[in-house]
Amino acid sequence: MKNIMLTTLAAGVLSLGLASQPALAGEILSVDKNFASPIVKLKGYKKVYIHDLDLSHTKIISPPWIEKDSFHWQVKDSNKAHLQERFKKAIINGLTENNGKYKIVEKDGKGVLAVDVEIISFMPYALKEDKDARTKGSGEFHISVQLRDSATGSLIHIFEGTQAIGDDYQPNTEMARAKDAKHLFKDWGKALRKKLDAQPK
Repeated sequence: MKNIMLTTLAAGVLSLGLASQPALAGEILSVDKNFASPIVKLKGYKKVYIHDLDLSHTKIISPPWIEKDSFHWQVKDSNKAHLQERFKKAIINGLTENNGKYKIVEKDGKGVLAVDVEIISFMPYALKEDKDARTKGSGEFHISVQLRDSATGSLIHIFEGTQAIGDDYQPNTEMARAKDAKHLFKDWGKALRKKLDAQPK
């Protein structure tokens, strides 16, 4: 059995809206943007609108240890829909579990925090058809996260970077990848809840 592991440098502790700590769901591998508005603050929001996970321009890229000519990875529209459904359920669960402070709403409005997440790219750690591979996590998401005031559209926080998906050795299967993504999404929800809880009264 093959073990595929990406060695990375720790990126440190980040004060992000949605990026979870490495111990929760994979390591932060790189940060391209991490900006908090000095004008519009993340304070006083009790309602949250989770927009659909944006997969409209997601690219699936080959890892550097696999020849590009041999890399083929097709994604069905039904799989994208399942991923979007898992994203919304998991992030809402992370945001609301054991805590009744935040209400999930389905439209923009006054006093509503809008959360937009885009997966820019996904880099798996093994060929999809390689059933003998065992990987440390499923791969990497390059993501963009924006927190906005939904009534005005004003930007509160933006993050763009790369995060590992999962952190345990596992078989190279759809089930393992789905499980890793679900855990990561839930941890994003938990991290957002902690960020909101930490705001001054």
